[in-house]
This record gives sequence, C-alpha cells and structure tokens, in this order.
Amino acid sequence: MSLVRPLAAHDLDQVATLFNRLLRHERKAPSNALRAYFREFYLDGPYREPDIPSLVHVTSDGRITGFIGVHTVPYVIDGRRVRAAFCGALMTEEKDRDPLAGARLLKAFLAGPQDVSMSETASPVSQAMWQKVRGDNLPDFSLDWFRVLRPSGFLLTAASRWLPPLRLFGGLARGVDALFSRRTFGESLLGFRPEPAPAAISTQTCSRTEFGDAVRAFSERQAARPDWSHGYLDHVLETAMEKPAFGDPALALVRQKSGAILGGFLYHSKPGGIARVLQLLSEPEHYGLVLDQLFAHAFARGASAVRGRSSSGILKAATRRPMIFTSVSASVIHARDTELVKRFSEGDCFINGLAGESWNRFFGGDLD
Repeated sequence: MSLVRPLAAHDLDQVATLFNRLLRHERKAPSNALRAYFREFYLDGPYREPDIPSLVHVTSDGRITGFIGVHTVPYVIDGRRVRAAFCGALMTEEKDRDPLAGARLLKAFLAGPQDVSMSETASPVSQAMWQKVRGDNLPDFSLDWFRVLRPSGFLLTAASRWLPPLRLFGGLARGVDALFSRRTFGESLLGFRPEPAPAAISTQTCSRTEFGDAVRAFSERQAARPDWSHGYLDHVLETAMEKPAFGDPALALVRQKSGAILGGFLYHSKPGGIARVLQLLSEPEHYGLVLDQLFAHAFARGASAVRGRSSSGILKAATRRPMIFTSVSASVIHARDTELVKRFSEGDCFINGLAGESWNRFFGGDLD
C-alpha cells in the first residue's frame, strides 16, 4: 500500500530525478547543484518550519512516485500574525496506476497546522484538486502578461525555445526591429517606442536595500501581507537577485521630483530576450505610469518583451495598454478559517513574486 510521509534527506536523489523528468522534461540525471538546492530549500532553509514539511508519495516497494514542495511564509492578515504555507512543485508519475496520488499529497498538505495554504503555480489539474477541497482561485493574480517591445526579437526568442538553431537569426531580427522602431506605433501590439517620462517623474536605479525598504512600505498598505521582519525579506531578496537563466537583475524606483516614491520594479533580462518581472510596486492610481516606466527601462536594456504576473492594479492599467494576457498557472488559497481568505479574494493583499514562490532558485537559477 502506498503512503504519504514527510520528505527526508535520503529521498532527495529520487525527488530531484522526478523533478528533472516531470517538470524540466529532461532524462539526464539531476545535477549536484539541483540535489543541493532541494536540500537547502526544503530541508535546511532558515525559515523552514519542521511541523509543515514537504511531502513524498511512496509506493509499497519504497519508490517515490510523487512530491509536493512546501515552504512557509510568515504573514500578517488584518493585524493577526499567521503561518502561511506555499506549495510549489506538485508532481506525480504513474498516474494510470495510481491516479489519486496527487490528491493524497495535496490533502495531506492542506491538513497541516498552517493557518493558510497557497500556491502561485497551480496547473489546471492542480486547480481542479484545490477546488474539490474548497480552495479558492484568485483570478486577478492568476494571469501572465506580456508587453512586446521588439516584435521580431520576441518571436525569435519564443520560437528558439523549441528550435535553438533559430538563435542564429538574431542579427536579422535586430535589423527588422530597428526598422520598426523608426515609426511611432503608439498603443500597438506591433512594436514599442518609449515616450519621454513626465517632467516631474524620474526612474532611478536603486540598491537592494532601497528596494527592500520600498517593498516594506508598499506592502504595509495591504491588509494581508508577509511579515518581513527577522531578516525574511533580506533572505528573499538576496536569493531573488541571482537568476542567470533570465539574465541580469534590474532594480529601480519611480519617483516624483519631491522624492516621493510612486512605485518600482525588479526584473531580470538579457539583451534580445524576454525580461521577467519578479516584483512590481505601485500606488493604486499610478500602475499605468509605473508600467510605462518599466517598459521603457527594459527597452533601453535591449529586451524584446516584458513578462510579469497580473494583479488587480495591473489589470485595470492594461485596459489602456496593448498587453497580452495568458493563463499559465493559477494562484490558489485555502484556509479552515474562511475570514483569512477574504482579503485575498478582495485583492487587498500582497501576494506572488517576493511574497510567493518565484523568488527562489527553482525559477531561473543555475541548477545544472
């Protein structure tokens, strides 16, 4: 008979092999770096709580055929300190022989002592399982968006994921986009030409410390937000800066002449590639302005497009901007005390990015 139990150190090789095969679609053996990061993040992490472990699904003959990765985030909801647990990788194999393995892993996770359970990477199959146990989807926070800056470069970058030799045509794509950029497209999906920033506004590169201070200040305005004290935000930001698969990090704050901060952003990019936004900050009324400054900043760094995760503010600003939205994974939430879910459903929350899962090295880190 199969069982679900906490992850142990001797499971790491099998779990890393599953991760490579099922989520990275690679047949090669897991690297030492990947094994080491599974241990670092899921077993030895500085903010890991032993009574809320990651879980494995084990067959009667001792084989691991499923895994759910769990990490905890200290949260404050309406002034009340709670324990939130995020489930990242949920993977199972042998679905024909044991189709309920994933459901058993999720059910065991939700039965843990945490006050709130969340995920920002729920697949359509996972979403269905969450709904069966009365979990809630958070639609405003569940879409990925794209803003095309250089159309030829964007198409080439997207296609070369499946046909790597297409990268040889990068020079041709840059030439085509240079021709496009000579025209003013305005609000068009066909290209981008940055407009001068308003005279009273400036976008300035900032330090990690300055950005961390802005994260604290902006998240304080949300009824549901992480408790960034005790070094938690410093730990998250330090890890989040290194994503070589996505490119070099960029940190910037959008300010008025008076020095007041209207917003900011953290993203990673490579010349000609798709910039990946990890965190966008904004006053409610300034999302459009901050997005425009983000697009211009990424364009100046040579990005072909910008990609990020939706929020209530971004969705409102997008109604006047040519952005593409798609469903890649969903943000979901579950709590026995339904009052804890209310603020997230209303959108009065700081979630995803630095407050979720995508800051860790499984997203864009060097694990090969």
